[in-house]
Amino acid sequence: MVFNKECAQAHHKSYEAMKQDLFPEEREDIAKMLKDIRETRFSGGLACLHCGSVSVKKNGKYRARQRYLCKDCGKTFNDMTNTPLTGSGYPHKWVKYFEMMVEGYTLPKISDTLEIHISTAFYWRHKILNALRSLGNQTLKGIVESDETFFLESDKGKKSITHRNPRKRGGVATKRGISKEQVCVLVAQDRNGQVISQMAGKGCIKSTDIDKVLGAFIDTSALLCSDAATNYKKFAEDKGLQHEMVNLRKGIYVKKSIFHIQHVNAYHKRLKQFMDRFQGVATKYLDNYLFWFRYLEQSTKVARKERVKQLLFSAVHKSNYTTVEMFRRSA
Repeated sequence: MVFNKECAQAHHKSYEAMKQDLFPEEREDIAKMLKDIRETRFSGGLACLHCGSVSVKKNGKYRARQRYLCKDCGKTFNDMTNTPLTGSGYPHKWVKYFEMMVEGYTLPKISDTLEIHISTAFYWRHKILNALRSLGNQTLKGIVESDETFFLESDKGKKSITHRNPRKRGGVATKRGISKEQVCVLVAQDRNGQVISQMAGKGCIKSTDIDKVLGAFIDTSALLCSDAATNYKKFAEDKGLQHEMVNLRKGIYVKKSIFHIQHVNAYHKRLKQFMDRFQGVATKYLDNYLFWFRYLEQSTKVARKERVKQLLFSAVHKSNYTTVEMFRRSA
């Protein structure tokens, strides 16, 4: 009898473990999130996530999730199709993962806490950040400050480097000052708190490089504040923008008590502090981290629980098909 009782208990534990693995949607937090995700993704009406057709009907359920069938393209989908969570074997761990992203945790910390492989943590991170990038930028209005900051070019994770000698972690450029060994990150911020932060090129950038980053996202009535660099002067002239320059080399930091670039320079400092924790970021992923930091910056006054929801809803708002194989091919 004792043996049978112990066997029964062991079978029960095995069943419960299998149940949680196979049906994670039954957990309360996931169920609530799925309802909110459905309302967010289909706020404008139910449409096919593959072709955009509105000729869609319900097509049963799988693992407690509603499935839909598109009458036009014939494909099926559910609420999570074409999101960072698509095909995940650990859907019950994603909410905690988003919480740790809001805190800006490193991959080893996430891997240890969630008991997932560090490469899995890496791919999840970039699936989310790719989705954030797909949302694009908001238009900058009013007084817009802009300035550049630089990061050493990094081929971290690349197996073979042909254009230069490999550097050890924490290495430095071989040339003094600004050179093609450094990646230029252009940051622009208006006084309403909207920020654009993206790579603009290598070394000293031209007005055309500035235009590629800011051109489509700066209001025609905006006033541009920058340092005395000629590239900003040319950009402002080409776009027909009002332009105020502060000559930092001459000790002029503020003009007319309102025109300065102090907000954007403070943003640079916080960005560098954020990036330091990752001990070097591969240049090909740098824009992802810039969008991540921008999200964290713009949600600092929001309660932690709400920040997690905002990040989750932003990551699944648009249809984005991203697979692990895509990342591996680009390595």
